[in-house]
Amino acid sequence: MAYSVLVVDVDRSALQEAATALADAGYLVTQATTFADARQRLVLSKPDLLITAVRLAGFNGLHLVVTTRAMLPDTVAVVTHAVLDPALQADAAQHNAIYMVQPVDWPSFLEVIASALDDRAARGERRKTSRPRRWTRKTPADYVGATLGASPGSVVDLSYGGVRLQMTGRVTGPSDAAQMLALPQVGISVRARPVWTQGAGPDGPWLCGVEVQERDPTANRAWRAFVDRVGS
Repeated sequence: MAYSVLVVDVDRSALQEAATALADAGYLVTQATTFADARQRLVLSKPDLLITAVRLAGFNGLHLVVTTRAMLPDTVAVVTHAVLDPALQADAAQHNAIYMVQPVDWPSFLEVIASALDDRAARGERRKTSRPRRWTRKTPADYVGATLGASPGSVVDLSYGGVRLQMTGRVTGPSDAAQMLALPQVGISVRARPVWTQGAGPDGPWLCGVEVQERDPTANRAWRAFVDRVGS
């Protein structure tokens, strides 16, 4: 099973660069742009790996590492900063976090985190395990085309709460913004938010986990009715 990673940065371009590199390397990537959002996603996704910038708009990424250590002591943590700061580096080491200077050399960075995750596994620490799902996922018997925003793809599986898509192109854009998820074949459109992305390689294909966030009761009923019709 692929490792999951939460990437936190207020700089959206740096965040997207990190998410792209990690997804292309096979990680399940979740993004956050604020300290509060990151804390919530830590609780919900319980990532194997946390990568956070030090500066988070009035908050310190090291405080996020401390929070993670209290909840998920075996999560591999990385803090990034624009300059080499020996004091920050020492603080990071105190909390068993890797300190990296931006801009990141991604080939080397990926080797470092892969080694850290392998070391964790060798020590017999927690690996990613399946958690009970709130809703049962179903797999369509036939091809179901879909678009997320302007990105075309197809449905891999789905539930009342969301859908996993296989995309023909790289998934781009912020993960904290809702987009329109459309299934033209069945005449359904709902508001949804991409939660994680994973690439099989630099040239794809790409998988995208999407959470349905539709407030309109009629659209929600239509979505659930379609899920009910899909074979398991």
